[in-house]
Amino acid sequence: MPLRKKMRFSGTWDSTPADPKNKGLRHFASQVCQKVQQKGVTSYNEVADELVAELFAGVKPSFSAQNDQAYDQRNVRRRVYDALNVLMAVNIITKDKKEIKWVGLPTNTAQELQNLKVR
Repeated sequence: MPLRKKMRFSGTWDSTPADPKNKGLRHFASQVCQKVQQKGVTSYNEVADELVAELFAGVKPSFSAQNDQAYDQRNVRRRVYDALNVLMAVNIITKDKKEIKWVGLPTNTAQELQNLKVR
């Protein structure tokens, strides 16, 4: 039985794509963060629908490429879900049932206090 080669981490989770649809989780987390911040209150479906629409705007695949595009759209939606979970874990957003609310980016309160004392 042949031995399987081990896959190794190449140093980054983000790919450096030639294709704009092939983005890493960091890219989607940034876009999701911007969308939720702009809206204040939103839902997973709303954010995912908008990002899929933006990413695939103007793309008219051939009949054979439609399955690939459907797979890519599901992958984008999965990454949006992952990005939302990361943002919840670091308390940038909160989720109550299907409602997602913007809390804000974390700040360094000690540094802010020092800045206020200097003024």
